[in-house]
Amino acid sequence: METVSFAFVTGLMVAAILIVFILKYANKDGRVKTEYDERQTAVRGKAYRYAFYAEIFAQVVIMWILMTGMELPIEDYALLFIGVILGCMVLCAYCIWHDVYWGMNNDHRRFYIIFIVATILNAFPVVAGALRGTLIENGKIGMPLLNIAVLVMMAAVFIELFIKSMMDKKAEKTED
Repeated sequence: METVSFAFVTGLMVAAILIVFILKYANKDGRVKTEYDERQTAVRGKAYRYAFYAEIFAQVVIMWILMTGMELPIEDYALLFIGVILGCMVLCAYCIWHDVYWGMNNDHRRFYIIFIVATILNAFPVVAGALRGTLIENGKIGMPLLNIAVLVMMAAVFIELFIKSMMDKKAEKTED
């Protein structure tokens, strides 16, 4: 477990450094920070508030599960991560449906490329674990569940972005 923890922390540090370069690439102006107008900032504030409440709710439910001693076939850290992902999904969904997911300086195509690469990178450990038969160890799923949770979140975001895009195109045709 110590090796897995070290690998996880190392991966997070590498990811944090990569994110800076990725954001510079993905934003039209080469800046790391995404720019939002006043309306977007206000709506995003509301999205963060809802995401926070969703996260709190999820963590309370998880805490209750852990306090009852209920045995789930999921490692505790993976269960906690699912709560975090739930908050992220609420944030993304609210932003998508209220037209504040994209900042003014975002290059959508570049972000889609990054999303696709991230999806593929998250799929590798899941597929490799499935092929090796190591998705579940000692009767519990652990590290692979983190990747599965991210894949579910990314799929939900892709689907929502696609549906929202189709709805917006349909609305534009109706206006014309």
